[in-house]
Amino acid sequence: MSVPAVFSRVRLLRWWAPAAAVLLIAVGVLGILYEENLYRSEQIQAATVQASIFGSSVAAALVFNDAAVSQQYADALEASPEIEAVEVYESSGIPVAGFVRPGATQTPAAAPVPGVVADATRITVTETVMRNDMRQGTIYLRMLMDPFGRRLVRFGGILLLVIMALLVLGVSTAAQRALRRANDRLSAQGAELADTNRRLQLEMAERAVAEESLRQTQKIEAIGQLSGGIAHDLNNLLAIMQGNLQLARKRLAQGKADIQRYLDGALDAISRAASVTHRVLAFSRRQPLSPRSVNLNALLADMTDLLRHSVGEGIEIEMRCEATWNVWCDANQMETVIINLALNARDAMPDGGTLTISTSDRIVSPSQDVAGGEYVELRVADNGVGMSEDVRQRAVDPFFTTKPQGRGTGLGLSMVFGYVRQSNGNMRIDSEPGMGTVITILMPHYAAQAAAVNA
Repeated sequence: MSVPAVFSRVRLLRWWAPAAAVLLIAVGVLGILYEENLYRSEQIQAATVQASIFGSSVAAALVFNDAAVSQQYADALEASPEIEAVEVYESSGIPVAGFVRPGATQTPAAAPVPGVVADATRITVTETVMRNDMRQGTIYLRMLMDPFGRRLVRFGGILLLVIMALLVLGVSTAAQRALRRANDRLSAQGAELADTNRRLQLEMAERAVAEESLRQTQKIEAIGQLSGGIAHDLNNLLAIMQGNLQLARKRLAQGKADIQRYLDGALDAISRAASVTHRVLAFSRRQPLSPRSVNLNALLADMTDLLRHSVGEGIEIEMRCEATWNVWCDANQMETVIINLALNARDAMPDGGTLTISTSDRIVSPSQDVAGGEYVELRVADNGVGMSEDVRQRAVDPFFTTKPQGRGTGLGLSMVFGYVRQSNGNMRIDSEPGMGTVITILMPHYAAQAAAVNA
């Protein structure tokens, strides 16, 4: 049953229960009144009949003024416990016979007016005694009715019905009050929840505006940092090129031809400028790539001598190549990535250490950072000085470096990160001060990537 249907039934019961109880009470009260009136009518009729019989009995005694006979008839009525008092009056209104039960009110001293008088407890009947159409006297009869409590016992069923109806009404009224209080509390809580929801929505909107403003500020700062770093490096390289070319021109003006070293210096500056441009393109993921199927194990094997020469004799290199899948990547760029990571590891181990490079096949579940699927994992680990959390979080920012002036441009890890993301891969840095650094790169499996490209 649905919630609205339940509430509808509750509302119906809320009104029908009191209405039914009131109806039962009304029916019960009417039933009691009806039974009471019926009882009174029956008692009045019984008293009237009793008085008529008594009057007929004493009529002859009144004709002959025989008070003893009248008293005998009166004494006979004393056997009826409901008769409280009897009195016989002669035609002049003087009482001649009768009785009054102990503790009861005395009969009138003179003959009262004929008629029937009934109250809650007694019925009094006064009748004129006639004989041959002549008034012979008056009889007075007072009869008790059952006490009200005893009469209520006679209406036990109806009274029980009324009591039950009263209980139902009381319980229903209490339930309505409780339901009304619960509804009031729920209404107050609903209003409070609605107000809280409005405040939360307002706070979320304000937070979204603040976050967007922060993102814009960070973008502007990043652009400023990037452009400042590029301008600084290119200005330095342009100054080198300009200086070498000016010296070459001066030597030529002097008629001297030994300008090769100046031209070599200018060409070296040009090459370094191209390298800066190349790294910026890699960071922005805009460099042209030529991806193909590459076996990382074979690539690392071919690079072993180059890596040993790059990191120096104080660094031991361990290779753990366990991958069986090929990757989809640009082989030349992948070599540059490995060289950059190896040089960073070397710089993190100034007193020597172990550089561990490993590969393995991985099936990755979808997450916020990487799409699910098949990857080859490349791990480059060192046991060097490690990074603080703040340095780790900024490690891929362009031009951010912890190396001394002139020993790093801050574009190495930025280029690696940009290339990996451009190749639909993922990169993670794990590091703690004094515990070394592990850089994990996931590159897409060649078969899976080729299927996605051809789909």
